[in-house]
Amino acid sequence: MKKKIFAWLLAALMLIPGLVSCSESGTNAEETDPAAAPAAETAAPEEEEPEMGLDTAKLLYADRNYEGYNYRIADRASGDWMTFDVYSEEITGEVINDSVYNRNVVLEDTMNIKIVECPFDGVTGNVKTSITAAADDYDIFTDGLSAIAPLVTQHYILDFNTVETVHPENAWWDQGLYKDLSVGGGSYMMTGDISVMDNYGTWCYLFNKQIIQDYDLDDPYTLVDTGKWTLDKHNEMAETATTDADGDGKWTMADTYGFITENYNTVALWSCFGYRICEKDENDLPYFTYDGERQVSALMRVIDTQYAPFTNMGSKSTVTGGGSFQDNTRENQFAIGRALFYYAGMRNVTLYREADTDFGIIPAPKEDEQQDRYYSSYSFSNLTAYALPVTIADTDKVGDITEAMAHLSVYTLTPAYYDQTLVGKSTRDVESEPMIALIMNTRNFDLGIVFDWGSSFSSMMGMQDSSMVSSTFAKGLKVANKAMDKFITKLAEGEG
Repeated sequence: MKKKIFAWLLAALMLIPGLVSCSESGTNAEETDPAAAPAAETAAPEEEEPEMGLDTAKLLYADRNYEGYNYRIADRASGDWMTFDVYSEEITGEVINDSVYNRNVVLEDTMNIKIVECPFDGVTGNVKTSITAAADDYDIFTDGLSAIAPLVTQHYILDFNTVETVHPENAWWDQGLYKDLSVGGGSYMMTGDISVMDNYGTWCYLFNKQIIQDYDLDDPYTLVDTGKWTLDKHNEMAETATTDADGDGKWTMADTYGFITENYNTVALWSCFGYRICEKDENDLPYFTYDGERQVSALMRVIDTQYAPFTNMGSKSTVTGGGSFQDNTRENQFAIGRALFYYAGMRNVTLYREADTDFGIIPAPKEDEQQDRYYSSYSFSNLTAYALPVTIADTDKVGDITEAMAHLSVYTLTPAYYDQTLVGKSTRDVESEPMIALIMNTRNFDLGIVFDWGSSFSSMMGMQDSSMVSSTFAKGLKVANKAMDKFITKLAEGEG
């Protein structure tokens, strides 16, 4: 089915009133022109057009019959970032699980298919082995961005733009990732409403509401709304809240920190000033920009913040670990209420909703008040995306199912994510809802972070001395350019 035909069907539908070895699972709203309606002698109450919902959206795909086709999705089988938004065996009462189940049932019934989950430890490696054997084992797979990235120049995954039945320009696909991570005109990784794992891997600021009150600090929500949430304001508040409770001159879990962070956040914070390691030229090809004067100056400020005395990475701190809620870990330090700010993945929000600490969610600060908008960052390894193996036998069918799955997720998976993220023990964090939307809509995707040519990204992440930024860049830029040139050459080899 051609893309123009799909668009026509979508427009037409809007005019309708009211409208294996793996485990198996059992369009936008419109406005009508009131001037087009015949005049009535007595004005009747206006009737709003019904919003498109799941029952209406599925009608777009009601003419399909794929005769019980097994739509095979390879994903992560274990670990903290185990995939949970692809398959659900039954209704359990857990909001995300049930939304996945309901979406899949509707999709299966509408298109006459079966959703088949193929979980792996090391999913991309297993999919790559299948591709090199020229086997049509999987229709689509999902993994972290940096895991998928090497497959681009190995020509193991398809450009979504070349699949006639996928429509990356539609709102249920993330337009930021689609545009920012395209390269040479090709879009090899996609995400959007089809997933919430990408939301979990998006970075946000958590702040302790009680500490804000105790120290009579500025309201973070107001700061964001008025454009005054900047790095200087962040540092001022963090320094004020930092308290050596036992007075021993050491920073342990018994003390209160202004800012809980990790080394990756050096790049994450810097990117939230709107900078990228590389930009793209008129041919959609990358070139390095990270060594510019403004970029260097901004990075130096971020490094000084990351390793300031008020952070858990300061020289006196013993709170350095991560990944659990055990003693001396950054996760635990915020959970016990002894940190003002914590910069981490949205995944942590759901973990803290059952804790006693009352917290809010805001985006990362701006560089200064002159910055015209907020940006947000993400985990290069844990924000998951979808990719299509080149070994797919019927790309039109697979693309059609993929498009439908993404579309139907708008009315199932996405609302469930907001419910799960906002609801705590006894209350709904209403104030954070627009902040989450802001964060998700302002992700600053960067090819330089995802591909890390010549360790350009890795070297930034490891910097602890701001005075070494310029010399480190000067030393590494030649190697980085060489690696990028090699990438571009390999990318071109697969064209045509």
